[in-house]
Amino acid sequence: MTVTETFFSVEVSDMQRATRFYVEALGGTVMFASLGWSSLRIAGVRVGLALNPEHAASKIGLHFAVSDFAAARADVERAGGRIIAPLIEVAPGVVVAEVADTEGNSFTLTQR
Repeated sequence: MTVTETFFSVEVSDMQRATRFYVEALGGTVMFASLGWSSLRIAGVRVGLALNPEHAASKIGLHFAVSDFAAARADVERAGGRIIAPLIEVAPGVVVAEVADTEGNSFTLTQR
């Protein structure tokens, strides 16, 4: 057996809104879109969006390394997301911020 790909799946309650967020805020490219499942590529990694009308906001294990924190945070807010926690240095030279998408899923932005 050979693993041919690894990808992440994120539950969303509104597919169009969530897809637009990941495209606008994080530069995702839509590879496949349907009412129940959409597949995007972000920085070479596939992120699947799975429709669940009863989805509740939660922390997801995604971390996006960005080159410009100010621009990334502004892009998140402009696309309908929100900043949850201020910047914090977690190791020398490693700064993170917790943000949320339009569906309430929180994830981390990282800048080195």
